[in-house]
Amino acid sequence: MEILESALQMIAELPMCDHCLGRQFALLGYSMENESRGKAIKLLLTLKAHESLLSKDESGVDLLKAIAVNGSFAPARDILKLTRRAPRAKKKCFLCEKVFENIDKLADKAVEKLSSFEFKTFLVGIELPLQVAEREDEFKAQFNVTHGESLKSQLSRDIGKRLHQITKKEVNFTNPDLVILVNRSRRKFGLE
Repeated sequence: MEILESALQMIAELPMCDHCLGRQFALLGYSMENESRGKAIKLLLTLKAHESLLSKDESGVDLLKAIAVNGSFAPARDILKLTRRAPRAKKKCFLCEKVFENIDKLADKAVEKLSSFEFKTFLVGIELPLQVAEREDEFKAQFNVTHGESLKSQLSRDIGKRLHQITKKEVNFTNPDLVILVNRSRRKFGLE
């Protein structure tokens, strides 16, 4: 199945942030962050939908509404507003529930907790609740995701990058001086 067609099926059915949409195609292309990949896909879908709308094909409106609402994509919302078709309010991402908006807070909290430790290298581990992992597995099966990356992997990498920026310490995958475990209890992520 074509990438855009697959992405459209996902967004038409479920709300997805840029990170999570991009993660579904993470193994395609290099030197790209998942968030950028997700935005690029939404932009292409928006252009396609706008073209349909300008061709008097009303299916373009439905597509723009899906991208604006389930994709929380401002350019699609802007086109709808200009054509006097106000979209509904945007929705929280089905897969991550907006956790990527809290990367800086999680990293700052980790730095605070680590202030009394001396270390040169670290590794970030993520512990997700069973229902989050199951929801992601069901999603991948439903949409036949074959080029995706797990939520756990991206969270670990993003928090690790942010911690490296703040502390100037290095990530070590084989023998870290310190392991930081980020676990999710109910709706909020915490550190152990």
